[in-house]
Amino acid sequence: MKILKSITLTSLIVFSLGLAGCSKENSKIDENKNLATVKANEITKPTGEYQFIKMFPTSVKDNFDDSLITNQTNLFHQYKNQGELLLKSNELNAFDIFINNKKVEFDGGKNNQWNKVDISNLTINGNNKIQVSQIKYSEKNQLEVKIPYPKIIDNIKENEDNDNFKLIDQIINAEIKNGFTSAELAVVKDGQLIKNSAYGKVNSYSKEGRRITNAPAVTTNTLYDLASNTKMYATNYALEKLVSEKKISVTQKVQEIFPNFKDQPEDKIKGKNNLTIKEILEHQAGFPADPQYHNNKYDTENETNSTSNMNKLYTQDRDRILEKIIQTPLEYQPGTQTQYSDVDYILLGLIIEKITGERLDTYMKENYYMPLGLNHITFNPLQNGFKKDQIAATELNGNTRDGSIVFNNIRKDTLQGEVHDEKAYYVMGGVSGHAGLFSNAKDLAVLAQVTLNHGGYGTHKFFDETTLDQFIKPKDSDDSYGLGWRRKGSTYSWAFSPLSDTSTVGHTGWTGTLTVIDPVNNVSIVLLTNSKNSPVLDKEKDPNDFVGNHYLTSGYGLISTLVADSFKNSNKLSNDSKLIDMVISKFNLIQTDEKYQTDPDKASLKALVQVIEQREKGSDEITSFLKSNAGKKIVSFVNE
Repeated sequence: MKILKSITLTSLIVFSLGLAGCSKENSKIDENKNLATVKANEITKPTGEYQFIKMFPTSVKDNFDDSLITNQTNLFHQYKNQGELLLKSNELNAFDIFINNKKVEFDGGKNNQWNKVDISNLTINGNNKIQVSQIKYSEKNQLEVKIPYPKIIDNIKENEDNDNFKLIDQIINAEIKNGFTSAELAVVKDGQLIKNSAYGKVNSYSKEGRRITNAPAVTTNTLYDLASNTKMYATNYALEKLVSEKKISVTQKVQEIFPNFKDQPEDKIKGKNNLTIKEILEHQAGFPADPQYHNNKYDTENETNSTSNMNKLYTQDRDRILEKIIQTPLEYQPGTQTQYSDVDYILLGLIIEKITGERLDTYMKENYYMPLGLNHITFNPLQNGFKKDQIAATELNGNTRDGSIVFNNIRKDTLQGEVHDEKAYYVMGGVSGHAGLFSNAKDLAVLAQVTLNHGGYGTHKFFDETTLDQFIKPKDSDDSYGLGWRRKGSTYSWAFSPLSDTSTVGHTGWTGTLTVIDPVNNVSIVLLTNSKNSPVLDKEKDPNDFVGNHYLTSGYGLISTLVADSFKNSNKLSNDSKLIDMVISKFNLIQTDEKYQTDPDKASLKALVQVIEQREKGSDEITSFLKSNAGKKIVSFVNE
C-alpha cells in the first residue's frame, strides 16, 4: 500500500447517494445489476487523516502481491447509512470501483480533481469491502482513494419506544425517588447514538444527610467525576497515540525516561531498575494498591490511620511525587502478580508529561478533546469555565467520610467540581494519570467510539490498529486485563454484562462511573453516577460504604445488561418476567444475607416494586405475581 503523506487539494466534487437532505434524482441504485449511479456536486476541499489511504493500481515495485486479486480488494470499517470516498484520478473511467460488490458509476466525475462520493446507501455495519479494478491500461493511470472514519449519528428519537430503555428509565427514576443520587446514560450502537438521558439532581443530600429537593436537575451536559475512567480516556489514550507515533514503547524501562528511578538500598524487594511500561500498564509493577501519599497520618506499615505523622511517603507537593514513588517499597516482584494500583497510573501520567513536555491535561486537550470538538470534558472544571451547578457533586463532607478521617488540609464541605480522589487533588493539583477527568456521557461516548473505530473519528487519526490490538488483547496471566483496559474475559460480566462479547473492554470509576466498549457488537455504554454523593452508612464499621453503593444502578450490571439486551426484539413480556425475578431475588437476598439487610437495600427493593406496579397494566404475569402470596409478602415488606 502506498500512503500519501501530503497532498495538495485543488477542488472537490461530491457524489450523493441519497443521504437525508439529498434528492432521489441525485442517486440511483439498480439492485439487479449491482450498480449505483451517482451525480456530482461541488464542495470545498478535504483535509485531515483517514482510516484508509491507497494508490491504485498497486505498483509492482511497491508492496505488489503476485496473488493479483489481493491488490484490488481491501476492508474498511463503517456503519450502515454512513460513509464516503475521496477520489482523485487522471482517468476515472479507467477504474471500476465496487463497495460491497456494488459498482459505483459516476455521473459528472471530473478527472485530475478530488471527488467526494457518498456511499452511505452501500455500507453495512462493521467490515466493508472496497474493490478498485483497473479496466483500461496506461502506465499513467492512477487513482488515489481515501476513506474517513465513522462518526456518531444521532438516532435517539427512533429508539424512544424500546422497552428496555423504558425499563432502565423506570428503575433509575424509582431508585432516585427512594434515595439514590443521580445518573447520566449514553448508548451508541452501530455508530448511532440511540440513548442519551439524565436523571436526578446535581446534589442529592445535605452535609447532614438530609435529602435535597431544590438542587438543579442533571442534564445531558452535566459533568461527572470519572475517577478511574481517567486512566483510559486520558492516560491510556495518550500512551496509545505516543506508541503509535513511535515516541515511546511499552517495552521501555522507566529508568530510560527517569534515570533516578531505581531500587533503593533499603528496598527488601528489588525490581525498579528493570520495571517496564508494560508491567505498569498490566498492574504488575509491584506497587501497593494505595500508599496514601496525601495522608500524613497514614501508617504505611500497618495500612491504617494513626494519630501521629507516621507516613514516610507523605507529600502534598506535585513536584515531589516522583521521588515518593521511587521511595515506595514494592510488595512483590514485578511481573509475578497482578495488583490494581493507582500508583501505576500516577507514574504513567508523569511519563507522558516527560515525553511530551506538557502536562497531561494540556496534552489531551490539544491532541484529543479539541480536535474532536468535545466541550464537556476537562480536568479541574471550575478552573476551565464550568460552574458548580453544571457538575454532579460527590462526597458530602469533603474527604472526611462523614467525619471519620482527618489529615492535613482535608476538605470538609461537599465536593462539587473538584476531583474527589485524594491523591489527585492534594498531591497532583487535580491533574493525574489515575483520576481527575470530568465529562458528560455523550463526550465520553465519542471517545469510546475512537476505540470502536480502530483508532480514529471522522478525519482524525489518533493511533493505528496494531497499537490498539496491543493494548486491548488479554494479558497472559489474567484475561480480564489488557494494557490498562479492563476486559470482560471470564470474570468481568458483573460490570460489562454476560451478554457482551468476551473481548469487551472498558473501566469503572470509584465515584460510580462505567464505560463499556463491545467491538464485536459495535456497542458502547457510558453510565455516569455520583453514588458517593450520599451519607456513609456506618462510618464506624466501614467509612467507605456509602448509601448510594446499595442501589442497583450503582452496581453497573443491571444497566449494562438491559442495554446489551435491547438490540434484538426488546419487548415488555420478556422484561416484565425479568423484573419479577429481580424483585424475588432482591427480597431473598435481603432475607438471607446480613450484608444486604440495610435501609438503602430495602429502598432499592421498594423501587423495583414501584416499577412493577407501574408496569402492571396489560401484564398478566405482573398481575398474577402481585396477587400471589409471595408478591403480597414482598409488597407488605417494603411498605412496613
